[in-house]
Amino acid sequence: MHMIKSYFIFYTIVIVLKFIGLRAVLFEDYNIWNTLWYELSFVLFLFAIIELVQKKSKIVSYLFIDLLLSALFFGMTIYERYFETMPTFYDLGQLDQVGSVSESIFLLIGPNDFLFFADFLLIAVLFCLRMIWKYPVNHQFASKTIFAVLLVSIGISASNFFFSKHERILDQSLYSYENGVINAQLIKAYEESKAPKEIDFGPEKEDEIFHEIMELKGNEPIPYDQHEFFGVAENRNLILIQIESLQDFVINMELNGQEITPNINEWVKESFYFTDVFQQIGAGNTADAEFIVNTSLYPKGETPVPNVLSRTDKLPGLPRMLRDKGYHTATFHADEVEYWNRTELYPALGFDEYYETAYYGDDDTIGFGPSDGVFYEKTMRKLRDFQASNEPFYAHVLSLTSHTPFEMPADKEYLDLPERYEGTLIGNYLQSVRYADEALGEFFDDLKESGLWDESIIALYGDHSGVHGRLVNSEDVKLLNELLGGRPYSLVDRFNLPFIVGVPGVTEIEGKAIDHIGGQLDMMPTITNLMGVEPNYLYFGHNLLQYEHNLLGMRYYLPTGGLFNDEALFIPKTAKRDVRVYGLREEPLQLEDPKEYFEEDVNNLLKIYDWADPYLDYLIN
Repeated sequence: MHMIKSYFIFYTIVIVLKFIGLRAVLFEDYNIWNTLWYELSFVLFLFAIIELVQKKSKIVSYLFIDLLLSALFFGMTIYERYFETMPTFYDLGQLDQVGSVSESIFLLIGPNDFLFFADFLLIAVLFCLRMIWKYPVNHQFASKTIFAVLLVSIGISASNFFFSKHERILDQSLYSYENGVINAQLIKAYEESKAPKEIDFGPEKEDEIFHEIMELKGNEPIPYDQHEFFGVAENRNLILIQIESLQDFVINMELNGQEITPNINEWVKESFYFTDVFQQIGAGNTADAEFIVNTSLYPKGETPVPNVLSRTDKLPGLPRMLRDKGYHTATFHADEVEYWNRTELYPALGFDEYYETAYYGDDDTIGFGPSDGVFYEKTMRKLRDFQASNEPFYAHVLSLTSHTPFEMPADKEYLDLPERYEGTLIGNYLQSVRYADEALGEFFDDLKESGLWDESIIALYGDHSGVHGRLVNSEDVKLLNELLGGRPYSLVDRFNLPFIVGVPGVTEIEGKAIDHIGGQLDMMPTITNLMGVEPNYLYFGHNLLQYEHNLLGMRYYLPTGGLFNDEALFIPKTAKRDVRVYGLREEPLQLEDPKEYFEEDVNNLLKIYDWADPYLDYLIN
């Protein structure tokens, strides 16, 4: 009966049970002793403070903490289910971005998730019983007993913290499993609060590091102006197109004789088409893609890059390099500029101007903004204005319609889907991509009619995957396997994005599919090489037309140490899974010890990360 009468005991049991459920969901950890050792001390610390400090209305504090933790656990569960990564306290600062995926996230919420709030029903029942039976509540323990509990909880929490705070967090999920959910968050905050590393980057040091990076990738550095195709697009306009959620597997794909991307398929025949390029975004998703592609710098990972920028920061990259060459630079996106803090990102990147919702209006709205058709039409008006000014320009053009949940109005469904695809995530995705391709084809026609096509270098890439996470149900998996000719859809397919570069008058003759392994980091150096512009700062990608070998990392969507090399995608151990290896050429790798096989590459990649982190801080501070 003391358990019911004591807030301290009752809520300690309730919160521990919720921690047990959380660890089971996030880590598939059913060992109760792990919960008691790693999580109980945190609970006892909070509740001991309440007992010692608060004399009246303790129930309010207990209810508040219970509600706060229940909401936090609920959010962590759904977040991990959608993004397939463990959220940190950084992600709490991104709650204003949830609207972009809210419809998809709601599809992932199940009845069991609300068990985190089930105790509130029990509390209501107990409250009613108390009113009926008139029994006293909140059995008081002696202060010295509570003080002893406080000291023990502090001792256990402190030992957990200090014994693990020097370990490198390679995977937040695995680290949380091995060191405690709350403890891992505290250590993450501690790591970020430490004084930044000493930075000594000058031109000579940058050049030395770049050469070492190239060697770590397996390449012999070659002077920039000696690269093949150097300067073949010199002084041309640059039109760089980012297609929302476009993955590579749809290129040249047919469904019942219908091409998913007929306009892109025709274009790749007269372009450089890089078939093995992979996403490298962090928590900033689309905005991180904009950052990486313009700068060839690694993103922060758990923190969206725009969130650590101010408009007074000066990031090197395409906009500034081309401005120095006399180009007018502008970025176009039919989304609100405040979204993902682009009000800070675009000035920091050095764009002369940007066009967003205020310019495009709300005509023909699909999802989060005007359709791609309206978007390209109004973008074309500005490009004609730039053309009339007789100065070269760089236009970064970002589409929006093919954003999750991929639901298209009937008049924009260009595919006659088989019945089994109707209403599925995969069917909707294919419809949205087919429409995006149709609108893009019209944009290409306008560029050709205006003469801009022959005056420009036109490049296109996908910002990130669209078909991912637990939104992909068993029926979708069957459809994906069918689309891929019977082989399973893997993480390689998920992360593989198209990267296509066309130089009219050049690539019609020289164009071809190129299977050099690459990432979004490599897009800027490849484009600038064609334009005859050599970057004047330390960047982490390279020219895909020149170099065959690569070593790529991805932050946030892979554990730190996850990498792409020439042969495979390697993923270190996580809380739920052992080491995984996926062959990039659809051929399974027969490895006795994958961890040992990739150990050298992992260490090389971590070395690159160690350079990248302070360098970005140096650039933006």
